[in-house]
Amino acid sequence: MIGKNLKKNIIVICIDGCRFDRANNSLVFKNYLPGTVFFSQSITYAPYTNSSLHAIFSGSYGNRNGCFSYWHTSKFKHDEFKTITRYLHEEDYFTKADIHSRLAIPLDSFDEYHIYDESNVNLIEWHQNLIRTIKKKFESGKNFFLYLHYEKIHTGIMNSVLKGFTNYSKEYFENKKINEERYDKLFHEAENYLQKILNEIKFQDLLKDTLILVISDHGISVGEKFGERAYGAFCYDYTIRTFGALIATN
Repeated sequence: MIGKNLKKNIIVICIDGCRFDRANNSLVFKNYLPGTVFFSQSITYAPYTNSSLHAIFSGSYGNRNGCFSYWHTSKFKHDEFKTITRYLHEEDYFTKADIHSRLAIPLDSFDEYHIYDESNVNLIEWHQNLIRTIKKKFESGKNFFLYLHYEKIHTGIMNSVLKGFTNYSKEYFENKKINEERYDKLFHEAENYLQKILNEIKFQDLLKDTLILVISDHGISVGEKFGERAYGAFCYDYTIRTFGALIATN
């Protein structure tokens, strides 16, 4: 059992669809706060959200835990695979998640979770407010685990690419420069989000008591390979190579 005085709060921030190559060249992701360790050799279990995150939460590949396809969230073996949330809940952590879909992560053992409308929410303001709110739990003597899911890269790609092209649209694959510019705009918005969320954590004086992990569930194509306009079809580095940035100031 971890001694009460040694426990750290935990905040996990997932930047959905964040490419490794962009994060690897970003000071916000790699070195914005002191104590950041950037892990550059992560490989996702699946090039889509739910199987990737179920593997992360359970520490087991989907071919074992049951969530081995885009449609298998309901097949996750909750009784056989203990999630990080359940471990922390048993250690008397308050557990909370803010996500875009109840299919994204295993939801058992969360004390609270909220499903937001990805098209109608200001995630910067919303998540800043969640950090302020959950700080009150810590001030009352309760450690917390907070999972925040940033979905705006996915939303932008869904609206401008997935709804406008197919995996065989030549006009998409023949305009890679436009595709890269589209993606880079979304990535810079994600950088802005992450910077402001990290600033809020710092402003709330939580850094010394909190471990922060920034991850991506998978990457996204910008037209590298004909037949995959975004993600989920192939398993090249641009979709399966991810990263982790661990921030621990003490």
